[in-house]
Amino acid sequence: MENAKNYSAWVIGFVLLVFSGTFFLSAQNFSDQGSFVEVKGLSEKIVKADVAIWSLNFEVKSNNIDSLYSDIEKNTNSIKSFLTEKGFEDSEINVAPVNIYQDTYKDALFRYNANTQLSVYTKKVDLVRSASKETLLLVKKGVTLNQNSIEFQFSDINSVKPEMLAEAIKNARASAAQFAQESGSRLGRVSRGNQGVFDISDKDPGSPEYKKIRVVSTLRFLLK
Repeated sequence: MENAKNYSAWVIGFVLLVFSGTFFLSAQNFSDQGSFVEVKGLSEKIVKADVAIWSLNFEVKSNNIDSLYSDIEKNTNSIKSFLTEKGFEDSEINVAPVNIYQDTYKDALFRYNANTQLSVYTKKVDLVRSASKETLLLVKKGVTLNQNSIEFQFSDINSVKPEMLAEAIKNARASAAQFAQESGSRLGRVSRGNQGVFDISDKDPGSPEYKKIRVVSTLRFLLK
């Protein structure tokens, strides 16, 4: 009986010792991780768009379905001719399915209302900018556009990612080093990092073909 009591006391003491040691190590690690500085590094770059999407939309109204069809075909061909004359390839020009609405209201001015959209998807960014300024010529051909908009995109984000991430990290490290110096510490290794999201926006309203790319990386440096 005495031996069993001694054995139980020994086991309990051993468990407490292990628990104390584990707690000490955990507390030590927590203390080490608690000495850090978290900073953000910014990188910005201006690039030129490499893709342009030009949308041109027109409406046709009529009380006669044959006349409606004829006007749609005439306007579509006029727009396509205008675009090819400006230097765009047929493969770059797309015509969406025609959307026709039949108005059955008894006092409706027009029974048939059609909406047609053409678009140009191209890498000829400068050509889109210049040609879009001459759409007044379509008025002479009897085409009235109710939508004429251009979307410029930069698709080759991977070409600038390494350089921008390196700059963001460099700027973050500089901020962390300054903090460490002023706090009387030494800068250690990176214990956690978040590369951030690459945001692409127009450089300014007057030149939407130029884009501003921005990324903010967040890094945590250990302090010694």
